[in-house]
Amino acid sequence: MEEYSQEAVDAFAQAGRPIPGQSLTSNPDEPRPFEGPPDFTNFKEALDYTVAELLLEENYMPMVLALGDGIPVTDLAMQIGYVGFREGKWNPDLMMMLMEPLMYVLMSLAEKAGISYRIDSDDDEDEDDTLFEEKAKNIAETIKEKTDKGQIPSGVLPSDVVSQIESLDIPQESLLAKTEEPMVEEQETQPQQSLLGQGQ
Repeated sequence: MEEYSQEAVDAFAQAGRPIPGQSLTSNPDEPRPFEGPPDFTNFKEALDYTVAELLLEENYMPMVLALGDGIPVTDLAMQIGYVGFREGKWNPDLMMMLMEPLMYVLMSLAEKAGISYRIDSDDDEDEDDTLFEEKAKNIAETIKEKTDKGQIPSGVLPSDVVSQIESLDIPQESLLAKTEEPMVEEQETQPQQSLLGQGQ
């Protein structure tokens, strides 16, 4: 019988990666969302759904603020795509197809709000990139070549998506401004007596 090195087993267990065959140990009666058929198989339907979700005020405001804080467009688009895959909205192939239009949508939202944005991060020295991250960087490079002087080229997004973004009302003046806390007037408070000092 083979003996395994306990150090190697511990190192493999602590690597943070799934153990081979781990998916076969889950209950087949309760599959995770991404283990079943995806909600979307049509590219246009998936894009329309995602844009509709992004244009909700509770979603686009944090996105625009994150772009203003320096989060790269590529990272946000990757996160949106991955969350959609994890929730069973689409498969990995459709997720990759959505990357470029999602990046253009995020760039359009930033331009509409008057915020400068970064397409990708500047640290290209990471050699541990996954295949998904490598493809996202390739898409980011392609977008950099397509954009002329920071302007999104016409025709890269469907016209209905462009009209939805243009009709969006983003409050530009207060978007990145610090919100002032309302001043609370100091009321004269009587010193509180100690419970121990009150006696009976």
